[in-house]
Amino acid sequence: MTQDEQFAESLHLAHQLLLEAQDASDLAEANALCNRALGLRPRDADAWLLKAQVLLRLEDGPAALAASEMALGLRPRSPEGNALRAAALSQMERFPEALRAVHRAFRMCEQQGGHPALHEQLFYEKAAILDGLDRTEEALETFEEGLARFPDSELLKAGIAPLLRQMRRRGWRVLDGGLARSGTPRRQ
Repeated sequence: MTQDEQFAESLHLAHQLLLEAQDASDLAEANALCNRALGLRPRDADAWLLKAQVLLRLEDGPAALAASEMALGLRPRSPEGNALRAAALSQMERFPEALRAVHRAFRMCEQQGGHPALHEQLFYEKAAILDGLDRTEEALETFEEGLARFPDSELLKAGIAPLLRQMRRRGWRVLDGGLARSGTPRRQ
């Protein structure tokens, strides 16, 4: 098997493991396959992007950030690289930086066209970041904007549901042992 074939096979297997991972050992194996591919081609942006995704699933934010930055060093205008950078920063609770990265990824998606699945994911990521910044109303608006563009998105529907529940709970207050809607006059 040639080096090119070994590289392609390693990335393919790593991608399959990432998609079908049952536990952390599958993800660790996917990471080892990414490392094998990167040993063969250390300047391949796609291999670094895949490694960043695996590391995010392993919840290793610092390593995912490093992998996404390696990919961006090789492909600076990559919307995927900026999206993964935003996700890693968000995972590390570095929300202001994550918000800037997600805005860059949005701009690049729009400039380059296409990328509908990534664009959908960016709406989710931006809303999660805004929620992490306690900007819940903006997060809700972001989910709504995403659902206007992607009305069938299960990802965005799943993301907005807890925010809607949270917003409804904020609208309730306890009065005399019972519940009354904030701003609604209490019945006498």
